[in-house]
Amino acid sequence: MDLQLSAASLAKPTPEVVKPLYETIVTTLMGITREEQQLPVFMATDTLEFPELHDESIPYMTFFRNCTKLLAAAGVHDFNMQDLCKPDPGRLRRNLSAVVNFTKFREEKLGPWTELQDEVDALLDEEQLLEQTNRALREELRLLQEERDAQMQEAAAVEAETQKVFAENQSLNKQQGALNAEVRALKQQANALADNAAEVKFSLQSAQQEGDELRGLIVESPEKLQARMGEIAAAIERERSGVADAERHLRDLQTRLDTIGKVEKDVNKAIALMEEVETEIGRKKEASRRVKALREAIASAKHEAAQLTAEQQHLRRQQSSLQDRIQRLQQNWEVRKEAALSAIVGQQKEKEAVEAENAANSAKLAENRAHERQLKKSIEEVRESHKVQMDAILDKYNSLLAQVKDYHVQLEQAMGITAATSALKAVQIR
Repeated sequence: MDLQLSAASLAKPTPEVVKPLYETIVTTLMGITREEQQLPVFMATDTLEFPELHDESIPYMTFFRNCTKLLAAAGVHDFNMQDLCKPDPGRLRRNLSAVVNFTKFREEKLGPWTELQDEVDALLDEEQLLEQTNRALREELRLLQEERDAQMQEAAAVEAETQKVFAENQSLNKQQGALNAEVRALKQQANALADNAAEVKFSLQSAQQEGDELRGLIVESPEKLQARMGEIAAAIERERSGVADAERHLRDLQTRLDTIGKVEKDVNKAIALMEEVETEIGRKKEASRRVKALREAIASAKHEAAQLTAEQQHLRRQQSSLQDRIQRLQQNWEVRKEAALSAIVGQQKEKEAVEAENAANSAKLAENRAHERQLKKSIEEVRESHKVQMDAILDKYNSLLAQVKDYHVQLEQAMGITAATSALKAVQIR
């Protein structure tokens, strides 16, 4: 953190020096640029009557709140507006010391915190990717289940129709079996009647031939011939009646054969329908195979989804573990931060106490120096006064001495005594 601050600016800080300094600190530690701090708060300006009057005050208050928040995190809880508008050298040094200590502590913890944050971000990205994959698989599984349900409904409808056609087929098979037996019996009966009719026709032809032959014969007894002819005519009539019955029976058989033909057509239609049913059954089997494949795909998707869910749960457990670890680190960081802040506060208090003591000592020293200067001045004044007094006393003494000398001279002249002269010399020496 590059803080351009001279010793003179630190000793006598001004708002012009302090504001860019705190702006640099906020930009470096909080990542808020000067341009962002100067942006107006539109939510606040919209509520003001004259927002143009607050173009500077609102960004300044934003900057002040950022400084307060940062300094509070650094352990300075009494940061106020005077620290920006009327900075104090002691408080500025204290604030910068707290910021420097906080920056060192932040740089020590920023590396592990960044690594853990990157790891958490990677896990979150991986979890988001797994969630997207899981959602895509769940959507695919839902579509497969819907397709399976639709195919199951279609298969159930085909199965029901198959059962219905199968029951009809069984009924038709039974009818066909019964009709086949009846047709065989009728055919046998028709063949027998045809043979019988052929025999009757042959007998009739034989009788007609015999009649023709008999007509050609000359019979002596016409009564016998007439009787014989009556018998032959009766026999022919009986044969004709039998032929008519046989033909009528044959027509009945033909009618029944036509009915059987219609039944055979119905049976053929039923067989064709059965073939269609078999085709539908094949389609149903194919649908069943597709349903089975879809079930296997759904089971595989469920298994993969279960694996993804397990992996997601594992990642969530890892994330929870990392979050717990981060929380523990955060708690340890908070504890260490509190301890560091407490230590900083204690050191700050000790520093403030020492500074206060130093200030008191400095004040006392200044007071002592002032008292010393006052004493020196008083001593000089006393010396000057004493000197003046001594000079006055000496002047007075010398004046008195001169007067004494004059007196003694006069006395010596008057008395003419040598002892007085000697005494005067002794006084002058002293």
